[in-house]
Amino acid sequence: MKKRKKNFKSSKNSLNKLSLFQKNDGRFSRKCPFSVKNAPVIDYKNISLLQKYITETNKIITSKISNVSLGKQKKLAREIKKAQILGIL
Repeated sequence: MKKRKKNFKSSKNSLNKLSLFQKNDGRFSRKCPFSVKNAPVIDYKNISLLQKYITETNKIITSKISNVSLGKQKKLAREIKKAQILGIL
């Protein structure tokens, strides 16, 4: 009789290894800096805050890099654009 090879999915060791397509268990996730207590208010007049979230070429940093939540990222982008239009940034 021929021996069958073990299926990779059924091996116990494969459960311990992380796959490229699996989500991590959240150990490395950080909280949104605008969702904590005493967080700074996102406003177009707060230049020092807005400059933290733009690059040297005046592009807005993505939320994946800055860990800002989706709603706050939209508000942040809106305020940055408002400050750029007014010539503050």
